[in-house]
Amino acid sequence: MNALHLRDEGEGEPLVLLHGLGSQSRAFDPLFALRGARRLLAVDLPRTARSGRWAASTPVAIATALLEALTAREVQRCSVFGHSFGGLVAMELAARAPERVTALTVAAAPAFGLPRPLRALLTTPWADAAFGAFGRLTPARGLVRAYLRVIWGSATPGPDLLDAYEEVLRTPGFSEGMLEAVRAIADWKIPAAALASSPGPRAVICGEVDPLVSTVEGERLATAIGASLTVLDDVGHAVPEEAPRQLAALLFGA
Repeated sequence: MNALHLRDEGEGEPLVLLHGLGSQSRAFDPLFALRGARRLLAVDLPRTARSGRWAASTPVAIATALLEALTAREVQRCSVFGHSFGGLVAMELAARAPERVTALTVAAAPAFGLPRPLRALLTTPWADAAFGAFGRLTPARGLVRAYLRVIWGSATPGPDLLDAYEEVLRTPGFSEGMLEAVRAIADWKIPAAALASSPGPRAVICGEVDPLVSTVEGERLATAIGASLTVLDDVGHAVPEEAPRQLAALLFGA
């Protein structure tokens, strides 16, 4: 099953929403509730929730396939929001099709790769064995809740969101896709020149207490691509889930 799952609501030029690793398009449910007349189009990334392996789990491959999917849906112009790994995909989209991406916003994007020792570890057979074992585990709500407590700020995930994360963990091929994506993060380079010269507005959002992507990294990214920077107080890594109203205000003035 290689289907690409899209949630598309509203009319006109869409805002394309790209989630991070371990999450899915249901993370944007609060944004859909706040969208007003705005058209939103949320994507389940490859081997996530209701999507199959519609692309390799790398920013370049996903952006390339997604541009084809948007063309098939007669979407000629769009704005793009990407969270975490989805932020890398969003930047690739904007760099590859600047005439089609009218605005770019990324939040908590790991744009500067991974520490060198971790990158080296990801190339070993140990990484394949570890992610394979992870994929054979039965999703446990307590572990999901504990993980989210680590990466979130002061907000608390509700039961619907926990259900969504558990659904992701049950997706066939998810762990293999996760390893492929993490390896891609290690090797990815910011298309800074293409983004800095693109005509549309660019924005970077950071969570003040994000344990995975620091505000310093957010500042570096904003400088590299010529973007504005917004730091959300007391917000961790999961910006769309933790601060949907603040995000809606930044994206479409809700």
